[in-house]
Amino acid sequence: MRTRYLILLLLLACQAASAQIFKFGDRVVFSGNSITHNGDYWHNVALYHATRFPSTQVRFFNGGISGDVASGMIRRLNDDILIHKPTHVVVMIGMNDVNRPLYDARRKDEPGIRQKQLDAISAYKRNVDSLVTLLLAAKVKVILQTPSIYDQTSKMAGNNLFGVNDALKECGEFIKILGKKHNIPVVDYWTMMVESNKLAQATDSTATIVSKDRVHPAGPGHLLMGLEWLKAMKAEPFVSYMVIDQTTEKSQAKSKFCKISGLKRGESEISFTMLENALPFPLREDQKPAQLITDVLTQISREMLFVHYLEPGDYTLYIDDEKIGTWFSGELERGLNLGLYENTPQYKQAQEIQKHLAEAWKLEKQLRDIRLVEHRFMKELEAYTANPAASGLDSANIKRSMAYQQSKPRESEIRAAFERASLVPAALRTPVAHQFRLVKQ
Repeated sequence: MRTRYLILLLLLACQAASAQIFKFGDRVVFSGNSITHNGDYWHNVALYHATRFPSTQVRFFNGGISGDVASGMIRRLNDDILIHKPTHVVVMIGMNDVNRPLYDARRKDEPGIRQKQLDAISAYKRNVDSLVTLLLAAKVKVILQTPSIYDQTSKMAGNNLFGVNDALKECGEFIKILGKKHNIPVVDYWTMMVESNKLAQATDSTATIVSKDRVHPAGPGHLLMGLEWLKAMKAEPFVSYMVIDQTTEKSQAKSKFCKISGLKRGESEISFTMLENALPFPLREDQKPAQLITDVLTQISREMLFVHYLEPGDYTLYIDDEKIGTWFSGELERGLNLGLYENTPQYKQAQEIQKHLAEAWKLEKQLRDIRLVEHRFMKELEAYTANPAASGLDSANIKRSMAYQQSKPRESEIRAAFERASLVPAALRTPVAHQFRLVKQ
């Protein structure tokens, strides 16, 4: 056997023992500030679960509030997080707790400024410790996450609050200590994002894996965070492991996460029916730059096809009579990751799941924006309603308040629509059998 094949087979054997992250019926709340409110990083986790475990329905809920801090999460714990009756609560907080304006260079000589910075971090530690204690007392499983980064190394234009990322590092170290104290999992975003930023900035000093505000990740950054979460949870990287040998029986014995039937081998064509247990992970266009930093799909979407005993030459792969590509026999022997190819019917089905969930997440955003106003801007909204001219609201908050007034009366309707849309229909998520043909050129 070939060395690469043996290595992948060994890796597969190790991964096959890893447990599924969530089980049927689990209810998972991701809680935090604006980065969670946006939802993109953990939407990748939900999409992974929908494509990798199509028979296991898990409910994911957004518990993020833009601008929130740990003490705010404590205040809204019962009516905004535990109200979802979660089996798991995933916590990420800290970006606002460190009080970023304290690090403005214009305040460096302000009397007592360093003590204010230290006090903010101390308050963060106390509040997060209390939050975790309350969650554990509520009998939910807790997963902790370190804060993401503040990009203080990019040479891009704009005010750089140097020192914020060092404060976030200290917050992250405390999260690790808290995880050990309570024996609960920790996902370390801070370390991964610092290292990823170094890679991006090695060739472009103005690059960033977050955005121009130095705080909020864009699509690639959120994808890297989702990948880090899955790696920390020891998520299964293999979609399927398909080995085409001399007979159907030998092929099936060497394969995992799939069912092979009807294998026929001729001089110029090999055909078989393949039913995989799962679907590959689809990437959006705006996420693809993350592939320049790390090979995301190789790490979480290995849809491997090995074809043995081939005569030397080029072979074209067809799936359901759709031409996928042409490869040399040696490439097919060593293994081809079909998860990298967007023209397979499996990938296209996964994209339909992605589109379905994207519609659900639009409804989710409306619900979260309602909660944002109620938890952070209710007094301002009441003042604006009573006297718009004297309320003092800026244009952004006026727009937010107007959206709230339109959405709030429809909250029950929006929630019901979200509840329906967040469950992917079985017909959409269930893999189907495909006819594979390899034709020698």
